[in-house]
Amino acid sequence: MLTSFPWYDLPSVQWANDSLWRATGYPGELNRQLAAADLWQDPGLLVSQACGLDLFLSNAPIEPIAAPVFDLDCTPGMYYSYIVGDLKGQTAAVNSLSSRSGWSALLSMCNPKNVVVTGSHQASIKALKSGKVDVAAIDAVTWRILARDTPESVAGLEIVGRSSEAMAPPYVGKLGAEHETLFQSLHQAFGSPGSSTAKAALLIGDIIPVQRQHYLPILTEYRSVTNEASLKGQFVFSRL
Repeated sequence: MLTSFPWYDLPSVQWANDSLWRATGYPGELNRQLAAADLWQDPGLLVSQACGLDLFLSNAPIEPIAAPVFDLDCTPGMYYSYIVGDLKGQTAAVNSLSSRSGWSALLSMCNPKNVVVTGSHQASIKALKSGKVDVAAIDAVTWRILARDTPESVAGLEIVGRSSEAMAPPYVGKLGAEHETLFQSLHQAFGSPGSSTAKAALLIGDIIPVQRQHYLPILTEYRSVTNEASLKGQFVFSRL
């Protein structure tokens, strides 16, 4: 049985993810050795996390189970990104080309010509601080955790905009499996009074049930902004 909570598993809050997993009552520990994409393909997968776009752009046999309700000023079950740097900047850092928070959200507000794929929001922030790029879209939850726990990591950077809301990255399970018991265990763990400190650390108040159809607007947005951007000219891509 493989389990992971990789999406917001920053060093300062790994203890919180561990605590929430233990509260589910399931045995074992969260896997931090395998990449999320490898976990999604493993027949032993029980639960992991993904971007909403991964439900459509990857070939992973996964389906959404629940969406986190973040402590953000938006609709419950939704999230958004901060645009950091120069809105008119020509060189952008992007964590992944299948990321709503880092890619689609960016293109909905900016028109960069050069795109540096960094591999993570943290790496995009470092690229901004080093001056290698001009702008990036950073998941608001990631930004707030970093700003709270390691303020030096975002010091000197300016939030210049905020993307529209979208369904929050889901907890996912194996496609076609029975997930009701898992959802109830997760819901009980997140609702436990003993989990309040861990939830606060992760900026999560609760979870809600979701289905693939709830993420279709993210796919529609992705197709719209990537098509519009491609019509304006070919991007120049590079990697850190």
